[in-house]
Amino acid sequence: MSTEAVVRCLTSSEAAESVQMQMIVQSAPVLKNVKMSCMFTVPAGTSRLVCSFLYQTDIRLCRLCSSGRRDIILLYREKWMESWLNRREIAAFLSGYGYADEPLRQKLSYLGERIAYFYNQSQDFPHETGVFLGYPLEDVRGFIRHRGKGCRCTGYWKVYSDVEGAKRMFRVYDEAKACAVNEFFSGKNIREIAC
Repeated sequence: MSTEAVVRCLTSSEAAESVQMQMIVQSAPVLKNVKMSCMFTVPAGTSRLVCSFLYQTDIRLCRLCSSGRRDIILLYREKWMESWLNRREIAAFLSGYGYADEPLRQKLSYLGERIAYFYNQSQDFPHETGVFLGYPLEDVRGFIRHRGKGCRCTGYWKVYSDVEGAKRMFRVYDEAKACAVNEFFSGKNIREIAC
């Protein structure tokens, strides 16, 4: 896999090719089942295309909100996310931001409202989003407490607690990305790449 080939796909005028490559690059750890969720933006109106790529997989899509010409979507593994969000310490943390003890869909709907409010009202971004992305709770708290400054390590997220554990996860995510991109260029589609 060459960087040029990835860039060529990402910038393709063919929407399906461009969106597929964006999905693979940005959500490979979810596709390869080593991460519960990821969030990214796609051109407005292409959420259905993303959904079609995921047909017959265990990966769900939630269109959180639209921001102008872009849709912000969350790809997630439902059972994994439900289990994570139902942990006592995670549920307590989220309740401090107004999330009720309710089904996952309602929590995601509320998250979408909070993100939309950020874009429409230029308010602070709802950084509890990190919990929905599976980031360690202490790192999400540290990011909020320190306003994104003074982290001990940066990778897929800013690390404030377990640096070595985070670096191990970053390597796993990098390996998943390389694997997914190579599989795509060898002719597999997203359904075949997803574990």
